Amino acid sequence: MKAITRPTLAVLLLLTFIATTNAQQKRQTPPKPQPKAAAAPTPAPTFDTLVPADRYIIYSEVRGVGQFIRSSALNDLLEPVLKLSSPPKEFTALVKWLNAHSEEVMTSRLLLATWPNESVKDLPDAIIAIEFPTTEEATKFTVSLNDFLPKVLPPSAPETSAENAPRTEPTEKQKPPAPRFHLKRFGSLVVITPKDWTMKQLKPAGSKLLAEDVNFRAAHNRFNSEPLFVYADTKTIERQDQEQRKRYQQERLEAQKQTLADAEAKKIEEPPPPEAPEPEPTNEVEQATDATVTSEAKEVPSTPEPLGPTFFSILSAFDSRESEWPDGLAFALSYEGDSFDLRALLVNQAGEKTDAVPFLSMLIAGPPIALEAPNIFPADTEFLATTSLDLPQIYAVLAKPHPTTEIVRTQGGGMIENQGETESAFAEIEKRLKISIKDDLLPLLGSEIAIKLPMKNMTSLGLPNVMPIDPQLVNAEEAKDAPVVAIAIKDREAMRTLMPKLVEGFGFAGANAFAQTERREDTELISYANVFSYAFVGNFLVLSSDPASTRYVVDSYLKHETLAGDVQFRNSTHWQPKPQQGQIYISPALMESYRIWAELPTTRISEQTRAFLMRAASVAQPITYSLSNEGLGPLHEVHIPKNLVLMAVAGISGETNPPQNIQNERMAIGMMYTISYAEQQFKKTKGNGTYGTLEQLIAEKMVSKEQVERSGYKFELTVSGDKFELSAVPVEYGRSGTLSLFIDIKGVLRGADHNGAAANVADPPLGN
Repeated sequence: MKAITRPTLAVLLLLTFIATTNAQQKRQTPPKPQPKAAAAPTPAPTFDTLVPADRYIIYSEVRGVGQFIRSSALNDLLEPVLKLSSPPKEFTALVKWLNAHSEEVMTSRLLLATWPNESVKDLPDAIIAIEFPTTEEATKFTVSLNDFLPKVLPPSAPETSAENAPRTEPTEKQKPPAPRFHLKRFGSLVVITPKDWTMKQLKPAGSKLLAEDVNFRAAHNRFNSEPLFVYADTKTIERQDQEQRKRYQQERLEAQKQTLADAEAKKIEEPPPPEAPEPEPTNEVEQATDATVTSEAKEVPSTPEPLGPTFFSILSAFDSRESEWPDGLAFALSYEGDSFDLRALLVNQAGEKTDAVPFLSMLIAGPPIALEAPNIFPADTEFLATTSLDLPQIYAVLAKPHPTTEIVRTQGGGMIENQGETESAFAEIEKRLKISIKDDLLPLLGSEIAIKLPMKNMTSLGLPNVMPIDPQLVNAEEAKDAPVVAIAIKDREAMRTLMPKLVEGFGFAGANAFAQTERREDTELISYANVFSYAFVGNFLVLSSDPASTRYVVDSYLKHETLAGDVQFRNSTHWQPKPQQGQIYISPALMESYRIWAELPTTRISEQTRAFLMRAASVAQPITYSLSNEGLGPLHEVHIPKNLVLMAVAGISGETNPPQNIQNERMAIGMMYTISYAEQQFKKTKGNGTYGTLEQLIAEKMVSKEQVERSGYKFELTVSGDKFELSAVPVEYGRSGTLSLFIDIKGVLRGADHNGAAANVADPPLGN
């Protein structure tokens, strides 16, 4: 120990201290934390993963947005809108901007989801998403879109600066109004909504994607090549309707309970009614005599009641069957060629059935067949509708007694509903016919039923009714163009034997005594004066209220001049599947009638609208429709000529902002009818059998003086005894109007362009 000197001891102590300190530091230093694994980023939604299955009821998709914007189909339809209707400047700016940026979205897909599910709160009313090939293109388009949208969707309220705000201490700048759109980008997807939202709102954890829905996927795959696709979740709609009906039913039951309770309370409060006096004794002989008379009166046979009420009950029974709607309803539109081709597919789960036409649930479709009605109807048929129906099943449903609702008033003044059942609507008919419809009639009938109608005075796609041009020509057409019904039959001889009994039973008592029979080759025509007729043509029973129309069908069939042999019919229906469950054919006569109508100088439309209609009607084409089933569900397909749609758009556009002279002429036409009606009322009341002057009608406030003065027309009313004549001419010919008008006691409005001179009774009647 002595050998250790102080310097040595100091060095040893220093080394020991350092070593101890290092050891302590090593022991106290915690281990370095291991780096945490980075959380996997949430993948950006794509076009196919953006919308869940239970959030929106309607889903739409546009494929090739730029191609659609530049298509002639869209631009041809926009032309009359832009030139005739004076649309808002925002609409015009939108059309211009889309055309300028169509190249950027040439191959893009556009998604539109709308109609939010009622059970989901705080969702935007609609979501629009545009898919781009790359993120860079989406970013570039977002910038351009963000600059443009405020121009067509400005804030709902103007911005208020500090200078215009109420002075407070200190002055605070008011917040700018919320924008009417919200723009977001997710990778290569640009999303536009009317309000802000979060992905958690739209797609909570565990949400099922719409693309995973079996019905949606089946419809989407079926219509994967059409430019426009729409899918509606009808199952959700039906579920929401059922919930509303349950709420309504519960409210109704509670109201009925309250009504009964109020009635009982009122009954308790009211004093009991006084006892009725005892009846005086009556002569028993007189009572017996009265009873005998009453009994005899009941035994007197009454004349049979007409079958009108019975038929009405059958028609009302058509609403008794609950419609079987599909789970999903898909639409697709293509516009290649000369027509717009619209397809509708009713989709259900495998094994489930749906009505082919849900809003006409009693039209239960029969098996697909090769429809034969075109083989018997004339080649110039203007409207043909034929379908395959399951007649035995329709009869089984209609023959069931259906429940009825009776409203019963209580003593307290309330009302309650009693449910009951009525006898089958067919029971009275079968009793009258003395046959069993199920056993005697239905086995003789096939499944195909067709109807032939004229197109005169029919309207389509918003176009006006077309009035007859030449009364003589119309009368000649009506002689062979009344409605005709054709029903397929299986046994002609048995049906021929049964028909007289049916005619007698349906209200034509004694009709067979004056029935006239015509035989032509293998056809037979039976007519009953000018009231009813039928014929056996091919495998069909043809019926019409007009014998001439039935005869025309027979003659055309024997001459082989049928619709099936018409070249235009064959060319326009070659796309339809064979077999099928239904077919509709509307001949070019519809477009021809609108062309004739547009050519008339008395048709009150602007010259621009007239030019559009004439150009569109230069080539008349038919409308064709087919109902079939490929296995996924009923498939409806209709082909509408583009020119007919263009005519409808031009007609509607021309009506939204007609020139002032056209407005004046229409107002003057209305005033002519108003004054004519006022004359009839004046004669019955104040006039004591005589007509009044225009001043008298105005004084009695039957005619508005202000409307007369601002119509742009000068009215002249001449009264002579029990007659009157009313004429109207433009105040300033060419500017306030060009048409001169005339009407008298016959009530027929006439008119023509007389260069400002008065019209007279020799002028032609005016159409619509």
